Amino acid sequence: MTKRLAVLAGTVCLIVGFQNCSQSALQTSEMASMNDVSVIVPPAAGGQSSTEASKVTYVEIPNISDDGSALAKASEVSPYRLVIATESGKIHLVDDGNNVLQERCLGSANLAELKTILSGSSVCAAPVKSGDICAMKYTPAYASLYADEKRVNLGEEKDSCGRGRQDLCGGLADVFQAYVAHVRANWADMSCE
Repeated sequence: MTKRLAVLAGTVCLIVGFQNCSQSALQTSEMASMNDVSVIVPPAAGGQSSTEASKVTYVEIPNISDDGSALAKASEVSPYRLVIATESGKIHLVDDGNNVLQERCLGSANLAELKTILSGSSVCAAPVKSGDICAMKYTPAYASLYADEKRVNLGEEKDSCGRGRQDLCGGLADVFQAYVAHVRANWADMSCE
């Protein structure tokens, strides 16, 4: 019994010691990765599969009203959208003529959360089943990523079978949708200080 206890105590000391020694290197690598937000984007139809990450420079959230609230229905299309710079956290309310109407900023915690969600994530395309009968139904994107000058619409569906749907892989899709909903609801109260 005492031998097991000694081995267990030694193992715990070794693990704790290792974690303390590597803490500064870990923090340095985390800071470097936090400054570069990259995602792996699937290729266009018919292209080779890609494992190379694309740098995300902007996140666009469509369908925002000019009074600062998110529109209740997707059918009420608005010419306004939020454009968030992933490096600085600046949020611009932009109209359909690309005129900046207002500027806000993500707080440091919100910007870190955005970078954490996106850094190292992948965009997955929904599988399309051949032979399915699909109804004509369009679902607009809840957000778009601008990755290496390429626009990737997240959550957009071109029919009831989900053709064309792309989103963050795994559970990150739900996490990012919740993040986008939070920004939509609170961006007007955010300030640049």
